[in-house]
Amino acid sequence: MTKFSFRSFVSSRHASRTIMFSIVAACGLMACLTFAVNTTAKVKIGEQPKSSVAKFPLRMSTGREISLMDLRGKVAVVNFFAVWCGHSRLHIPTLTKYGEEDAKRGLQIVGLAVDDAETTPQRVSEFIAQMKITYPVGLVTDDVFKKYVESKDLSVPQTLVYARDGKLVAHFVGHDDSVAAELTETIKRELDKL
Repeated sequence: MTKFSFRSFVSSRHASRTIMFSIVAACGLMACLTFAVNTTAKVKIGEQPKSSVAKFPLRMSTGREISLMDLRGKVAVVNFFAVWCGHSRLHIPTLTKYGEEDAKRGLQIVGLAVDDAETTPQRVSEFIAQMKITYPVGLVTDDVFKKYVESKDLSVPQTLVYARDGKLVAHFVGHDDSVAAELTETIKRELDKL
């Protein structure tokens, strides 16, 4: 019978990879979970975004450019996410449940994948297919993300909802059942306003 030695286990190549993977996964999870408290965000509910943000062209994966200014007159929902983030994956169905009827009523959802070492155009395309996203999706840098949320808090997901007049009506950070319910209620309320 062979005696188990933790030292030999840790020194084994397989164990080293397993431990390293676990550490990397835990760090990624912690970055994704930082949504729990977001007291540093400075986005201003009830105000229009800065002109530089409203006019900034966001390039979608289709090549089309969209800006918040282009979306005036619609209820605009802008969702920042990461393809590697579990909470982003849980949040997406809250947005993909809206369809053509909602678009006819004036809803426009835009997904913005935050560019990082793990995010490539191909991985974003795969994410769009896996999550069955039908709304436009683009890829943005951290600098663009910061300008929209007016914060250094770049935890994901973060979702901004703009009224038809272009004013910010809600800012959601992270995902859980209460965020999903409140986001759904906010979108419904804004769509019902004519």
